[in-house]
Amino acid sequence: MSAPAGPCAKASDHDGDPLVEAIRGIDTTALDCVQVNAAVLADARHGPGTHLALGGRAAFAPRAGAGGALPTVEEPAAERIEPMGDVLGLSLVTGRPVSDGRALLDLLPEDGSPLYVVGDAFRMPWLPYHGHQHMEHSLLLRAVDGGARVEAVDAYDNETPYGRAEPVVCSYDRAQAAALFDGSPTLPVPVRGAPPARSPVSEILARNAEDGRRLLAGDAPERYAAAFRDHPDQQEACAALLLETWLLSRSRRLHAAWAAHHLPGSPVASAAAERAAAWETLAGQCYLAARRVQRGRPVPPQIHPALAELLRADAESAVRAATEHPGEAMPHEPAHVRQTVVHTVADILSASPEAVAATEDLSRLEGFASFQMVETVERLEEMYGVEFAPEDLDAAVLRSVEGLVGLVLRTTAGAEVAHA
Repeated sequence: MSAPAGPCAKASDHDGDPLVEAIRGIDTTALDCVQVNAAVLADARHGPGTHLALGGRAAFAPRAGAGGALPTVEEPAAERIEPMGDVLGLSLVTGRPVSDGRALLDLLPEDGSPLYVVGDAFRMPWLPYHGHQHMEHSLLLRAVDGGARVEAVDAYDNETPYGRAEPVVCSYDRAQAAALFDGSPTLPVPVRGAPPARSPVSEILARNAEDGRRLLAGDAPERYAAAFRDHPDQQEACAALLLETWLLSRSRRLHAAWAAHHLPGSPVASAAAERAAAWETLAGQCYLAARRVQRGRPVPPQIHPALAELLRADAESAVRAATEHPGEAMPHEPAHVRQTVVHTVADILSASPEAVAATEDLSRLEGFASFQMVETVERLEEMYGVEFAPEDLDAAVLRSVEGLVGLVLRTTAGAEVAHA
């Protein structure tokens, strides 16, 4: 949709709202409709970038279709929510579905904190799917004005066959909000904080490599692609394959963002970005294929072998990543540290590494202010497993690539001496 209608406004129009501030720091186009609002909760509670933990694992685990149904990588929301919360540092315990709108609203915290829910997109008027398509969709509900009104916050971002979905905040009186959910089972999920499950990067890459080796040892990619190629109803098969490649493309894009965050400028991050771009291309080809078949034209024959080849290339990349990653101890050579600093700042600012490297005073770059300075420090501390001394955090040092490089080298050298 080009602009939200009725009681809804673009999320970007709400200044000072913690949930909206979290949305601004997220590439919402890399997340699906179940992940995206949990990502908002995680970043609002634990800080920017927390949601990227969802991208560490780039799995391919399709479910076999029963009774001739096509395989799918999509998991039911109820099975995803609690494990997703564990990764994000959230306790997300699913309750029983509620079909009475007033009963659902009675579960809203009185303090105005959000309730994560999964309902039917068909019933949600801010979505293009409203009145067109039934599908599971998450959102955040919270009580405002002492409970007299209810706000729905939805960070979903996607171009759909019915128009564009974009992050919104919608406000309803309590009766209007209850009516949205009457007669439609909605899954309420109370939100509580929990310690994030921070797995070491090398451990995540090793698990991805193990999955990759298992996939390369068999013919799962070819069987998966053949299921769509050989299905008797090619309109159904192409529509399903479009959704599959959309889901896989978003997961690879999120994995690339995770790699860029934890391993900036590394071969692992570069390979992940290349894989994400390849999946985006295939998803576009599948969209064209679906449109052609709707018009009675044949399916482009290259999409099925391309699908299998991409899955194999993903697996090969995962195996390589585990050997290319230097381990938990980041290299401390000045040239490597400088590359890491440059790519970290570039990632935070969404700027080119060349622009960052050529700037003597980082505060001259658009968007580099106190918040970005703090995020740079925290990212470097996390990557190198150190804590910078407060007296070393001089503003002049933090505004310079060379100053940050020197800070990392001094601190890591001191850590090595302390552990000797």
